[in-house]
Amino acid sequence: MSDLVQKNKAVFEKYFPSVMAELEGIHITTSLERNREGEPENINLRLSGDGAGNGTVLYPIAAADWTAKQFEDFDREPDRLNFADPSHCNLSPVSKRLLGKVRAYFRENHPQGIENTPVTDVGFGFVFGVGLGYHIPELVKKNLCRQLVIIEPIPEFILHSFSAIDWQEIVDAAQAVKTDIIFITGLDPETTVIEIERLIITRGQTFLDGSFAYVHYVSWPIRETRTILNERLKTYYSSRGFFEDEVLMMKNTYENFNKWPSRVISRQSYLEQDMPVFIIGSGASLDNDLSVIRKLRDRVIVFSCGTSLGILLKNEIRPDLHVENENTPQLVNNLRYFAAEYGLEGITLVASTTVNSQIASLFDRRWFYFRSHLSPGLLVSGPITPLVGAAPLVSNAAFATTAVLGFRNVYFFGMDCGRRKGANHHARDAVYYEDGYDNYMEGESLEFIENEFNREVPGNFGGTVLTAWHLDMSRVNVSAMQRLCRVNLINCSDGAKIDGARPQAAAAVKIDFPPGKQGEVLGRVADQLKFFDAGTFMEKTPFGAYARAADDFQARFGALMDAGMEDDNGFWDLEQRVLCFMNDNLAEFLGVLAIIGGTYTSMIRLGAFGGNRIKDEGERLAFFRFFIGEYRAVIIWMAGEIKTMLGEMTAGQEILSEVGQDVLSEAEEADAS
Repeated sequence: MSDLVQKNKAVFEKYFPSVMAELEGIHITTSLERNREGEPENINLRLSGDGAGNGTVLYPIAAADWTAKQFEDFDREPDRLNFADPSHCNLSPVSKRLLGKVRAYFRENHPQGIENTPVTDVGFGFVFGVGLGYHIPELVKKNLCRQLVIIEPIPEFILHSFSAIDWQEIVDAAQAVKTDIIFITGLDPETTVIEIERLIITRGQTFLDGSFAYVHYVSWPIRETRTILNERLKTYYSSRGFFEDEVLMMKNTYENFNKWPSRVISRQSYLEQDMPVFIIGSGASLDNDLSVIRKLRDRVIVFSCGTSLGILLKNEIRPDLHVENENTPQLVNNLRYFAAEYGLEGITLVASTTVNSQIASLFDRRWFYFRSHLSPGLLVSGPITPLVGAAPLVSNAAFATTAVLGFRNVYFFGMDCGRRKGANHHARDAVYYEDGYDNYMEGESLEFIENEFNREVPGNFGGTVLTAWHLDMSRVNVSAMQRLCRVNLINCSDGAKIDGARPQAAAAVKIDFPPGKQGEVLGRVADQLKFFDAGTFMEKTPFGAYARAADDFQARFGALMDAGMEDDNGFWDLEQRVLCFMNDNLAEFLGVLAIIGGTYTSMIRLGAFGGNRIKDEGERLAFFRFFIGEYRAVIIWMAGEIKTMLGEMTAGQEILSEVGQDVLSEAEEADAS
């Protein structure tokens, strides 16, 4: 073993121990090729020995020459993720007002415009493939990003790089420019992208804009990972929460527990239930399976999700459970229509605490749950543990609640998570297809829904399926939940493949469970859930302490921004400052931070979008100082609104004020659009 290899092994043992542990367990299937001078120049994809010279090699030419050619292309036209406008910054009324002021600043001070891509504080560089690694030193030397993420699906290539490059020099150079090196190795494309998303969440969402990709060699895993990542990053911020929504969810939770007696589902151990559960989505494949569901209905628990309630009722299948997650008026309108048309008697509502309280009035029985990471789950849940995996769609919530309640045999119908090419996106009896239906959220329409299907994924019964970002996220989250709970999960939907779910045609489903046991089984489940009379659940919630802390938050945050104005040189510094403040003071200021958390950081992203595109360092700093002042003002305003709401909750006020409604004038709306 050469001195360089020994040295590199020591480097990995010190700086990347988990990678080194993986490398030590690898069975080598490839071999190193050297040139006449003994320098590594390629990787033979067959072991050395008999016939090795006839094997396929990784590089079409010598690795050093291949790398030099790649850098010519990269320097001329780097592959970067550039957001075209600030629409990825979770724009809500309060942030739109700030955006209007930012745009006014740029019109006055930068009428000539700014750069198309960030010139500083790029968060990530995604390097696809190590190979022999000749590109790694140059990428570090270029100081392109804060975090260099090296993705290698074939870890043994890293072992070959030990003979070609000096990893200690790479680590030293990275430390000198404050670049972190992170490895993702040996994973399939889908899991690799999930790991990348986790990195983005934990290490700097704000600075995803401008991040670059460098594909070192082409293989199916790398090509597939790059394709999936491209699609995910385009819509990465689409589901992040914001201030006004958190305020609404807190108010809805307060009203639901004050108005309605209910049982509450907690993430804990419940008795196992053998009775099968059919979770019913609204996908187009449901049309072919309704007869099977109707035939087996008396032997299973039927759990409808969102709009599938109307489809089932129209087809004379009355579910036992119905789940809702959202807080929109459109949802209330749909359920009122279903109640008037078919009646909702005998159906138990299973819902997030954050749904509109009018929804609960339509059902005789209510089982509420808290969703993890939302403000009510942090501030109000008390002894109840919030559910994980209950987002982004109602079908996720149905699976999460079914699994946590102890049901071990779960079947999916109409859980398409996409659609076949040329097929409908929903079952034919979905409300969207009814004549004159116009109950859409702002900006949505039937055409909008149809145009969302812009990516391909493997099909449950083979082939490929078109899907949209939220549907794709839904199936990924179902897979993650399945890995956690390990139920017997069977997918009868002719839609996207869901890892961890066994495909089975509906016609092949056989259920031997005795008929007519739904009431008995659900009664046994209900007896395990804590029951609360109206107005009793939040008796011990410390709303008063949360409200009083808001005053101190305003003073401390103001001082924090004063220090930032003096000491920070850019948006990276500012984000580190506010994140440290949040982490250090989360317990003390939980009442404020739980509600403003999403907007608290996304507003910095809004400032960084423009600020990091200013080429001149002095002009960039001037804008940064301007932004801090505006950012401080809006955060302090939000804290004041939260104090008002929490104060009213402390007093037990029945009808809460309309806090957090920063309504824009027409001129301000135009300025921010």
